[in-house]
Amino acid sequence: MIDEDALRSIEKLHEMKQAGVISEADFEKAKGDLLAGQSRPKARSIPNQPISTPLDVDHVGWALLAVRKYAQFEGRSGRKEFWMFQLLYVGGLLPFAILGLLIGTEVATVLYLLCALGLLIPQIAVQVRRFHDLDKSGWFALLNLIPYIGTFIVLIFMLIDGSPRTNRFGDDPKGR
Repeated sequence: MIDEDALRSIEKLHEMKQAGVISEADFEKAKGDLLAGQSRPKARSIPNQPISTPLDVDHVGWALLAVRKYAQFEGRSGRKEFWMFQLLYVGGLLPFAILGLLIGTEVATVLYLLCALGLLIPQIAVQVRRFHDLDKSGWFALLNLIPYIGTFIVLIFMLIDGSPRTNRFGDDPKGR
């Protein structure tokens, strides 16, 4: 009896042969290996483990949670995750900004820019997840691009409590 995965693989090999990607000899050899059960071992997938929520008293864990979810734009983030990350963001950038103002060196400016650039993607991602918590599209984060008032509009949205139940973006991050 032929394994279904082997049959699909043979079909793909046949398509590749028809497209001219592999030769007839390569096709026959690979087909023989598949039928004999000598195909390559399947790649083991690493289970997609969710990132655990820190304890309420673990403030550093909450601040770093957005960094641990570096480019994860799916799901929801509560106010605590957002605001603790903002403290990390400002706390990480402020020393370089003050150093740059006091000393005026290019090194401080470069360090400031590198730190800001490194935290830009988590900043956008946590804003998108925060909008998801409000049951709004992540595209609302583009409000930041409105000159002068966009940042204040987003700030007001970030102060609002999220929807109390499961919404289209996932479960309530507070676990109510």
